[in-house]
Amino acid sequence: MPEGHRGGLGVVPTNFTTHGPKTVPRVDYDRIFVLDEDAKLLGEYALRDDCPLEYDDLRRAIPLSGMRHLLSFYQGEYVFTPFRVGALWFVLLTQGVPRIEERGSIGTLLAAMRVHLPPSLSPTLAAREAALRDRERELEARETVVSRKEQRVVQLEEKLATAREKTEDLAAEVRARESRLNALRDYAMEIHRTFQQTESSAGRPAIAERDSPEDGEPPPRSLIARPSHDR
Repeated sequence: MPEGHRGGLGVVPTNFTTHGPKTVPRVDYDRIFVLDEDAKLLGEYALRDDCPLEYDDLRRAIPLSGMRHLLSFYQGEYVFTPFRVGALWFVLLTQGVPRIEERGSIGTLLAAMRVHLPPSLSPTLAAREAALRDRERELEARETVVSRKEQRVVQLEEKLATAREKTEDLAAEVRARESRLNALRDYAMEIHRTFQQTESSAGRPAIAERDSPEDGEPPPRSLIARPSHDR
């Protein structure tokens, strides 16, 4: 009987495929840098003494666009991963890129770590936070001034629009008055011409009246002597 057959009941599998644990890339944590908003060093924690990179290497490796939360940048085989916690930057220096699931737990630990910073950093942080509050107050004051100016500009524009409408209405009224005055002037000139013509006609007698003799007067005698018949 062939191997694997038992009484004609079928083939019994003898080989099975199994999967071992996945190989996870190793990540070595070397150093943590604590920076302010301007990427100036406030403090650092050395997790490994043989790490060759320092803060100056971090400064040179920062992208031109600046640091972004959880966006890693590289210096050779080393990786800088920034974590933003409040007004601070915690930059984790590792060999190998931390996995996504690791970054969440690392961020939580760094947020808790901020509460336990050394006392030497407290005055610096207090000064930074005070400066930030002052800047915020200055920005709020500037925004208030700008808002008032904008409201003033809106009011002036409304007044200007009202004045423009009144000016247009006044100009229309002036044109209407000029039209009426021109009509009155033309009418007065026409009346004056008519009056002059009437007065001139009344002062000059008609031709028939000047040439006819007056009623009751005899016609004038002829100055030529008539011949006498008494001789």
